[in-house]
Amino acid sequence: MIHSKDQLNKLRDQYDIVIAGGGLVGISLACALAVSHQQLSVLLVDNFPIKGMSQDGLVAGPVYHPSFDARATALSMASIEIYQRLGVMDDLLSHAAPISDIHVSDRGHSGSTVLNAAQQAKTAFGYVIENQWLGAVLLNRLMSLPSIELLSEAKVANIVPRQKVTKVTVSAHNQESHHGVEVDAVLLVVADGAQSGLRESLGITAIVKQYDQQAVIANVQTQLPHNGQAFERFLADGAVAFLPLPDLPSAPRRSALVWTMPNQHEVNRENNIADLNDQDFISELQSAFGFRLGEIQQIGQRQSYPLALTLANEVIRNHIVIMGNAAHSLHPVAGQGFNLSLRDIATLTELVSQAAVNNKDIGELSLLESYSKAQLKDQKNTIGFSHYLIELFGRQALPIQAGRSLGLLALDILTPAKLRFSDQASGLSGRRPVL
Repeated sequence: MIHSKDQLNKLRDQYDIVIAGGGLVGISLACALAVSHQQLSVLLVDNFPIKGMSQDGLVAGPVYHPSFDARATALSMASIEIYQRLGVMDDLLSHAAPISDIHVSDRGHSGSTVLNAAQQAKTAFGYVIENQWLGAVLLNRLMSLPSIELLSEAKVANIVPRQKVTKVTVSAHNQESHHGVEVDAVLLVVADGAQSGLRESLGITAIVKQYDQQAVIANVQTQLPHNGQAFERFLADGAVAFLPLPDLPSAPRRSALVWTMPNQHEVNRENNIADLNDQDFISELQSAFGFRLGEIQQIGQRQSYPLALTLANEVIRNHIVIMGNAAHSLHPVAGQGFNLSLRDIATLTELVSQAAVNNKDIGELSLLESYSKAQLKDQKNTIGFSHYLIELFGRQALPIQAGRSLGLLALDILTPAKLRFSDQASGLSGRRPVL
């Protein structure tokens, strides 16, 4: 059920779960909870209007809108398993590109490795899916689950913790909290992004490590087809990643580019590389990436954003959980951030569902401590994996360069090492929760 910002009076007095933030994390969590335990009442509050909604509140869909410039997410196989359980994989994979090979190299040095999914008895290491399509499929699934209410163009404006519930004030996104409606949440999930205003309002601080780097993202068209290959090429001052994208009738051979570089990556003293015109940018990119996919023929709209590691100092309180980028925002070098959040979702859903079946308090601190403890190792390993790669390949001392080359060579030769590396990247290491 969808409510607009003008229908606050239709909200219940109490919900089992209120989710503040309707991005990919929030909507995935809502669907997981509703699929796992159909009796849980869930309110999902989102700032933005729902695309594709008719005047009578219905959503047609999902509808794929092909666009050369569509942004995409690389889903690990652990994430694919989660979405399989939510019943959305057939739709998702109808517009997805499998990652069948991963090429890792260090520019200017001899070491490199190639990971092949078939050689490891895997169908793929993951799939790259455009965000618009992922969101459309999840929204369509959400609309089929009667226990979820979605309030669009609205926000959680105020939070007051209580012993048995968390009181939240919900208002239209452009109104003050005193114009809102107060509802009780047995469990409040804060998932409003890395710059979380709600986390801050609770007095929860975050550790922020600035990498003094920016990520430039765009889609490119290459001379040669990617054939399901993903590339991670480490540079002296950053990394270039190409991820396979599904072909479009008007734009075959597409890949998603993520180029991390210093905040002021200068070609010369006058020009920042991120600000170059398309032709000059392609020339610099070709020099950095090489000709593994032939010539880079076209580049789409570019966006850039600063990179930082953000870790909330607390992720649970009585009847409150912090999730998604509000809990941990990672460097994109290993593509782990959203996949880690999906595993968080699976663990929380498993524990909440079990508690609900046993008529226990789903927001009780002891249960949320179990969630935090269960995910702590996964979070530490994943965050450490991403951070370690940045530190390792960012150092240019000769002994470290030699060690990197030997490490990549060993990774290429030693099958067990390859398996461990690919399992970590695919989210398949450690315990996997059951939804």
